[in-house]
Amino acid sequence: MDLFVQQTARFVGALIAAVAFTGMAAADQIRFDRPSEWREWSLPLGAVQVAGDVVKTVELRRGTNAVSNLTDFGGGIRAAGSNLAAARRAIDGNESSGWEPDWDRPAEDWFIEIDLGRAVSANNVRLIFDDAAPAFELFDLLLSTGEPETDFIAAPVAGTLIYRIKERFKENRDHIVTLRLEEPDAQPIQFIRVDFLLPTEGARLVEIVVDEFGDNIAFGLLDHGGGLDVAVGINSKNTESAPLGNARALVDGDLYQRWVHGTASRGADDIEAHMILDLGATYNIDLVRVIGGVVVRSGFGGGITTNHYVSRRRWGFRYYELMTSDGSLSPDGTRIWTKHHAGLARPENSARGLVDHEFDPIPTRFMRIFWKFWDTSCTEFIRLGEDVEEATIETQGCSAGGATDEIMIYGAGHPIEVEFRSPLINLGGTKNLNTVEWSGNAPTGTRIEIRSRTGNEIVQEFVFHDKNDKVVTEKRYGKLIPSFRGKIDTVLTPGGDWSSWSKVYAVSGEVFQSPSPRQFMELDVRLTSDDGASGASLDWLGVNFTAPLAGATLGEIYPLQADPGVESEFAYFLRPLHTAGSGFDRLMLQSTGEVGFSEIRVEDEAVEGVVEPTDSGFSVTLPERVQSGQLVELRFDSSVFLQGTRFDLFLQDSEKPDEIRQLVDAGDATDLVESSTNVVMLPVTRSLLSNLDTNTRVLTPNGDAINDNLIAVFDLVNVLVPRTLTFSVLDLSGRYVHRADLQATAGNTEFVW
Repeated sequence: MDLFVQQTARFVGALIAAVAFTGMAAADQIRFDRPSEWREWSLPLGAVQVAGDVVKTVELRRGTNAVSNLTDFGGGIRAAGSNLAAARRAIDGNESSGWEPDWDRPAEDWFIEIDLGRAVSANNVRLIFDDAAPAFELFDLLLSTGEPETDFIAAPVAGTLIYRIKERFKENRDHIVTLRLEEPDAQPIQFIRVDFLLPTEGARLVEIVVDEFGDNIAFGLLDHGGGLDVAVGINSKNTESAPLGNARALVDGDLYQRWVHGTASRGADDIEAHMILDLGATYNIDLVRVIGGVVVRSGFGGGITTNHYVSRRRWGFRYYELMTSDGSLSPDGTRIWTKHHAGLARPENSARGLVDHEFDPIPTRFMRIFWKFWDTSCTEFIRLGEDVEEATIETQGCSAGGATDEIMIYGAGHPIEVEFRSPLINLGGTKNLNTVEWSGNAPTGTRIEIRSRTGNEIVQEFVFHDKNDKVVTEKRYGKLIPSFRGKIDTVLTPGGDWSSWSKVYAVSGEVFQSPSPRQFMELDVRLTSDDGASGASLDWLGVNFTAPLAGATLGEIYPLQADPGVESEFAYFLRPLHTAGSGFDRLMLQSTGEVGFSEIRVEDEAVEGVVEPTDSGFSVTLPERVQSGQLVELRFDSSVFLQGTRFDLFLQDSEKPDEIRQLVDAGDATDLVESSTNVVMLPVTRSLLSNLDTNTRVLTPNGDAINDNLIAVFDLVNVLVPRTLTFSVLDLSGRYVHRADLQATAGNTEFVW
């Protein structure tokens, strides 16, 4: 309940300090325009950032310097043998300052060591020396993945590091020294050490630069709005999901915290497994690097004192598939995947324990590795009988555990799509929501898309976790011993009366599209980019509201079905309940098709109203105000071209601005008809054309002005977006004499030749 109390307090506070909306009397606004307010949203930090008061997309970079932001990941100076206080100057990005060892100290103290804070894939490491002083003449540059030393039982020794990459620079005269890392065996790295072997008075190390591939999208994705799903046995009833605490090792930037599934599986059937990474936003990606797990092997010399342990990476998959998806769904509701690899890894990659998958940039929200955890057909051998003809082939089967230290994903540009949502907003009572406003920057090729949904019911749910952060049932949680129990989350979710998400608001100031009045609201924002070359940003977002004109409304239309394209008369019945003050005196009808006013009746008596056309319908101002419980019947004419055409009715008050209006909820307004909906359907048919008619039955295009022109008129049905229609004229022999194309949507359509 704490979360709900905090949210309620925050939004009630917002109502108390509400900002009056310019030009709207007695209207208030709930507004998001401060960092503290934006952080209450489900922001996928990493894909977006709060810069001042603005929420903006974060650009993925290539060719970055991993040292420039190492403090963001807990990195920095790991050690310096001397002059520790000045060591920070070698990684501060300022080449006017630097560090040098204290040459009066013993030679073993002439070193500096830095921690990048996470494993990075680098192209090269550069040491920049002060060009106004001598260069260091003799030194070693050492790189480490973070591998620790091990004791006599192969257990890691805390605080130790093994540097397997070592390059000695002799008789150096250069002020910029570069070590190129061209082989995957040298990747990734986390620690850098420089040992100076010869005193060089006055020389200074002014900067250490690590030119990495770019921003690794997968790093820390669970903290950036992403997700992980690692499961074994996905083709069986006994699927085992990896605890998040273990699965985090795939994306934690630590090459010695690996994911491994400890259960040894054997059986007569294949056991399939997968890893799915949700990046939290959609990016253009072109490289996936998968780093296998480290295996420690022991060796023996002449006695126990000569034991040694050798670490090497081992590829954890045999047959596997690597796929990406932008999140699109197929008609059956499953995710659509693009496959980039299917089969065995190349032998040289398997030997290194590291595999790169490169491909053309592709919009990606999800990355999936599928493999056979237990493969019944992976090992075959021949068993010979006494007679060679009795030889048989037997299959032994084998396991591929998929042990993985890290998955790295790279791309470039701004997110193609990033989405974030508000918390459930408590309006402090039933409110009439009028308009949505925002301000932001959307360069060409980008968009700010805002949607809403509303409701009156909130459901409180409890989510139980075990000690590994795995979600379990309440019953299972109760059976766990206390030390195996994890946290219990209180989650507030929309109840059963909530609306679906509205369509995207086209412009700031547009009329609120979700059902209203309601007590609770949720907002959804998407920042999109066509190609990632630029990104959108949102400065502020607000919703204007007023007290409702009626506490509840019921509205229904009749008849419920119409012939396509045929003008029909409809009746919309309205009954308001619990009207506020003196009621209301104006109705506004909107629809996707043309509508024409016919008649309006209040309590079955015809009244004279003032009718005014609008962009999508008409409004009627009544001579007297409608009160609670009165039945209003609005008759109008319309032609329906789309299946499920909605007719929305709004209440208004002529004494208040036009922006203040209340959408009528569908419901049982009267016993005179059986409807309870505001939607009109079309007869079920496979045809998209209806009511075809021409101006003549005979066409003789010979230039005598008689039957030379052909006009074809018809109704196009159920076409929601512009589609190409082709109009062809053939002579009696079947030869084409005319052809024309037209872009059209549902409605009355005309071709002329």
